[in-house]
Amino acid sequence: MRSFSVASTAVMVAVVIFLNNVLDGVTALACAAGTAEEIAGNWYCSDVRAITYTNFPGHGSYNKITNMDASSGTCSSVRYNYSGSLAPLNEELSLHIRGPTWLKQVAIYMPDTVTTANKKRTNKASFHDRNHGGHQYLHNRHGNVKEIQQDNLVNRAAAELISATIDGQLASWTNMYTGPGPSLATDTAAALVMMAVSDDSNTSTPETTMEVDAQNPTISSSSAALPSATSSQGRSGNWARQAYYNAASGTAEGITILNHFGGTDGIPGTSAGGPAFGVSLSYASPNGQSGAASPQILSNTMIEDDTEVIIMSNRSCEDGGCGYTRPGGVAYHGFSGSEKLFLLEFSMPITNSSAFNGDMPAIWLLNAQIPLTSQYGNPDCSCWTSGCGEFDLFEVLDHGDFRCKSTLHMAPAGGSSDWFARPSSDSIIAAVVIAGANEEAAIRVLDEGQSFNEILNGSVVNGWVKEQSSVFALES
Repeated sequence: MRSFSVASTAVMVAVVIFLNNVLDGVTALACAAGTAEEIAGNWYCSDVRAITYTNFPGHGSYNKITNMDASSGTCSSVRYNYSGSLAPLNEELSLHIRGPTWLKQVAIYMPDTVTTANKKRTNKASFHDRNHGGHQYLHNRHGNVKEIQQDNLVNRAAAELISATIDGQLASWTNMYTGPGPSLATDTAAALVMMAVSDDSNTSTPETTMEVDAQNPTISSSSAALPSATSSQGRSGNWARQAYYNAASGTAEGITILNHFGGTDGIPGTSAGGPAFGVSLSYASPNGQSGAASPQILSNTMIEDDTEVIIMSNRSCEDGGCGYTRPGGVAYHGFSGSEKLFLLEFSMPITNSSAFNGDMPAIWLLNAQIPLTSQYGNPDCSCWTSGCGEFDLFEVLDHGDFRCKSTLHMAPAGGSSDWFARPSSDSIIAAVVIAGANEEAAIRVLDEGQSFNEILNGSVVNGWVKEQSSVFALES
C-alpha cells in the first residue's frame, strides 16, 4: 500500500483545490445556458450517444520502464519518443472493467488484412483460443492510494494540459503539480534491453529505434502505414474479430481475463517489490473476486463493486514482444495498432454502495505497459504519470451517479463534458473505434441488436466513425 507524508498530502490537496477553483471559473461560463451542472468538481453538460476525440498530435514521449529492482523497490526508465497515427493509443492496450458492471459480450476487431497476417504467424492455439463451458491511480482495486483518492486527489504529470469542452467551448488549465518525478536511466545497458520492444505480429505496430546518450538514454518509434487501403474518409476494408467473450454461452476466444492477486495465497504471479510495486497481475477467478491458478472464463454475473478485471489477448509475453514486464509476473500482450475496435455489451446496475469506489462502475483502456509493470504502485515504476496513455470510456465519478464521463490521460490530456447515460437496468451495446485512418477515437452507443459477428462490414464501421457526435479536439 502506498504511503504519503502529511506534508505531501497537504500539497496535493492544495493543488487540487486550486485546479477545481480554476475549473469553476471557466466551465460554468463556457457551458450553454441551463445545461451546466457541477458535482464534486466535475462538470456535466449534455446527455449524448456519441463522442469523438480529434486533433491527436501523433507524437510525444514518455518514460518507458527498463528495470524493476525488488530489493530496493525502485525502477529505472528511459525516455521513449513515439510517433504515428493516434499515438500512443496505437500501442498495445488492455481493457479494464470495474464493478458494479455486468459484462455480457466483448469483441475486439482489427482490419481484416492485419488479422489475416496475425493468423499466418500463429502456429499453436492456447487455452483461451476457444473455450466454452469465467485506472492507473484513479481506478484502485485494493485501495493502494485510497487516502488520496478519497480526497478527490489526482496525481498527474507536471505541466499537463487539462481541457474540458462544453457545447463546443474549450476550457483549459495547466496542472503544475509535479508529484514524484520519474527517474531516467543512465545505464546504457538497461536501455538496450528495450531495443526489442516492438511486436511484429501486427503490421501497424511502431518500428522502434534507439538513440543512446550517456546522460539521457532515449528510445524512438515511428509507425508504418497500414497495408490496407485507407483514405481521409477512413478504411475501405472489413474488420475481422480477433478476440471474443460471451457471458451467456461461456465463450472466450483469443482473450485472457486477469485481475490483481498475483503472488498471493499461492496464486501465479509475484509479490516481489512489496508495496513499492503494488499488486501484480494474476488469472482472475470466474467471479473476478480472487485469483486463479490458470486462465478462467468470467461467469455470467455482475462484477461486484470495487472489483476490477482486465482483458488482454491470449498471447503470452514469453515471446519477448511486450518489452519489459514485471519479473515473475503473469504477462500477456494487449491489443495493438492504430486501427482497432472494441465492441461491448454491458450494464452498470445501481447498488447504492457508499464504500470506497462503491457504485462507481468504469470501463477504460490502458497502455498495456502499465498493468504489465505497476498499475498501483510507485509512480516511477509506471509510464502512466509521464503520459503513455489511458482512455476512460464509461466512468461514473460519484457514488450512484447516472452519468458516465470519458477522458483521455496522455499528452495532451482532456475530456468531454458531455456524458453517456449510465445503463443501470437494460444493457447497451457500445463501440470504441481507434480510427487511425481518420485520426479520430470514437465512442458510440449503438442500436439494439448490433451483432458481434466474426466480420464487421467496413462501411458500417465507417458510418459509426462519421456519425454526428459531440467532438472534443485535444489542444496540442
